[in-house]
Amino acid sequence: MPLPFDATLKDLGGDYPADFLTTFDRPQPGPITLLNVDLSTVTTAADLVIGVGEPLGEIIHLDFQSSAAAWKHADVLVYNALLYADYHVPVYSFVILLRPQAAHSNLSGAVRYSSPLRPGSMNFTYEVVPLWERPAEAFLTGPLGTTPLAMLGALREGLPAQDGLTAVAQRLIERLEQEAPADQARKLLTAAFVLTGLRVKRDVARQVFRGVQAMKDSDTYLAIVEEGEESKAKNVILRQGQKRFGPADESITAQLNSLTDLDRLDRLIDRLFDATAASWQELLDTP
Repeated sequence: MPLPFDATLKDLGGDYPADFLTTFDRPQPGPITLLNVDLSTVTTAADLVIGVGEPLGEIIHLDFQSSAAAWKHADVLVYNALLYADYHVPVYSFVILLRPQAAHSNLSGAVRYSSPLRPGSMNFTYEVVPLWERPAEAFLTGPLGTTPLAMLGALREGLPAQDGLTAVAQRLIERLEQEAPADQARKLLTAAFVLTGLRVKRDVARQVFRGVQAMKDSDTYLAIVEEGEESKAKNVILRQGQKRFGPADESITAQLNSLTDLDRLDRLIDRLFDATAASWQELLDTP
């Protein structure tokens, strides 16, 4: 899943693992633990891995997808098996499709094969959750930590998309103003704004949030939200850039910190993942 949506959902899941379990699996009466596992030397890293019970009794693995991947089902199978080999408890995998463009015919909820001529077979199952089929209302009234996902849910029929999104954003802001401390509300609304970018272009997302009547000063508020998004984008660039080019020196860090254009930061992230820049400076020279 491309960043910064990836980082946004990992942050949300890390802050609210119980809410994610309630939303996509079921409420857990016992203790839960966020498992910070990294098996990326063997396979692509999973998005969110939550251990249930003390001692550990089972693992819930959530993988978020925003674009179609023909072999995502194989990644899910491998990660599930590696987690089972590492922890020796049952592992249940969920693939959360964030938008219709993430659907693929291979993501059927099962990996099965066998041959009458050979011993052995495979019969692995996982759950596929298309978010756009779940009503936005279910997220708005569900656990607080997953309310930003309402921006990706099914909108009220009969409304143009932008009007529907504005109505959802208004409900979301009203709830957060009532239930969340200021810092928590700001983080959740920043996540909602970022995720809205999976559904509409950034300029439309800005119009959606400016149209929310619950926001007393929408331009000032959006500036705060976009500041959070800018910080997240820069963290992504630093983290991923260090993997490709090595540590960033003071000059590189200063150049990166001076950037404020979110669209340009997005282009830097695209170049990182397209591997079209050969050095830190070439990356930062991206117009």
